[in-house]
Amino acid sequence: MWRLLREGLRFYRSVLLISWAFAVSILLLVLAAIAVVGSAKDLADLQRSGVQLPLAILIASMVAGFITLGTERSEDRLRLHLSLPVPLAHVALARVLLPAVLLLVGLLVGHLVSAGAAALNGSSGVWSRHLMLDFVAVQLLFWLQLALAVREIVELRRRTGWAGALGPKALVVAAIALMALIQLGPWQGIPIRAAVAAGLVVLVTGFTMALFLHRTQFTR
Repeated sequence: MWRLLREGLRFYRSVLLISWAFAVSILLLVLAAIAVVGSAKDLADLQRSGVQLPLAILIASMVAGFITLGTERSEDRLRLHLSLPVPLAHVALARVLLPAVLLLVGLLVGHLVSAGAAALNGSSGVWSRHLMLDFVAVQLLFWLQLALAVREIVELRRRTGWAGALGPKALVVAAIALMALIQLGPWQGIPIRAAVAAGLVVLVTGFTMALFLHRTQFTR
């Protein structure tokens, strides 16, 4: 598993770095536009908030994760991995971990940037910003894992037909509804919401792996 994960990280490292560069460039353009057409107070508030750049890096990491999912499918790297002397369970785990690790690398960089911005600006509320960054990362990770789950449901429908995939489809709809409740419901406190969302991500990841391990063919 670690061999597959290391190979994937080396292969998609440039995608992650390009995504970061693109996100930072867009943020700088936004800051430049605010500096030109906005007020000095708007620009100062934006700079002091200390969350724009970490969030941009985090979202760019999610985009890199989706690019990874698309590339893995278009280049049919799954069959290449299956040809290696690696257990099927390790292949399944590497598939769900690769986009997650890309996002977690972005989260780590985002935390470092946020801490550096807080140290330079001497701003307060540092821990609340870190917690909010973690909460956003968990939500983005949910959608990455959900994309993999949907792919496995599509493969299941090809094998069993529409009726055979109704149960997994219902579970996916329930997961989306629960995430919406976590985001919009009357929850108190970011740590609790982040913990519940993380538990949901674990469940979706396990569900995806179970569908993958029950595949009967890997030609598509």
